[in-house]
Amino acid sequence: MNLKYRNQRNAEATARYWNKPIDKADWYKIEALSDDNTELMIYDVIGWPFNDAGEIIRALAGVTSKTVTVRINSPGGDVFDAMAIFNALQAHKSKVITRVESLAASAASFIALAGKEVQAYQNAMVMIHDPWVLAAGNQYDLREIADILEKISGNMVDIYSQNSNVGKKEIRDMLKAESWFTAKEAKEKGFIDTIIDGKAVKAQFDLSMFAHVPDGLGEESQGRELTRKETERALRNAGASREYARAMAAKRADASDECVAIAEEIKKTISIIGG
Repeated sequence: MNLKYRNQRNAEATARYWNKPIDKADWYKIEALSDDNTELMIYDVIGWPFNDAGEIIRALAGVTSKTVTVRINSPGGDVFDAMAIFNALQAHKSKVITRVESLAASAASFIALAGKEVQAYQNAMVMIHDPWVLAAGNQYDLREIADILEKISGNMVDIYSQNSNVGKKEIRDMLKAESWFTAKEAKEKGFIDTIIDGKAVKAQFDLSMFAHVPDGLGEESQGRELTRKETERALRNAGASREYARAMAAKRADASDECVAIAEEIKKTISIIGG
């Protein structure tokens, strides 16, 4: 398949969408804990344009331990790279145990299903949704992209249905709706086998591209100020015109600067009053 979308312009656009730098290299770690157990940590966005899935697959090829434990905390990523990792884990000669340590969203969710045993901490979450792209082109380009997305969605339906107790029709409905599951709900659906007691790490990713993120999950739950570009994008996603979104984002940025200046003046006044 000619993955012609993998060019510098699209890489930069994708990086802006995920709100993270392209050159962050510490996305995974593989370590032999003993002769019997190897640990693989996947703790970031998966695959292009941030990292090379081939690195994990080549590293896995050299693992000979009886067990490979895959620790996952990821918002997802490139579907083709994630599919390659899924296939490599399923085909591995070792017993693969996957563990959702906080979040297995989007493409990371079917990597989690590659384990012969799938575990999750009791406060971890899983999310599945239909594949989507950032795209530009004429009517023929977009129809071709839609056809490819439909095929990818079909592959995902097969993976989820074969590795759970949910039928294909229900899976399609879940993907269309963008479905979020607690560990308990995921276990009821058969997506995970074992719930682990204990507190999972907090997922700290920009999840603003997803439509139905539960309250309290992701970077935005920590009260982070939106940048001017993020404000503009949110307004555009809500249906505002480009001109209106740009003007409102600029006005908000100016107002924020003014508030900072006022706050500084208040601090000075309090300092004077307080002696």
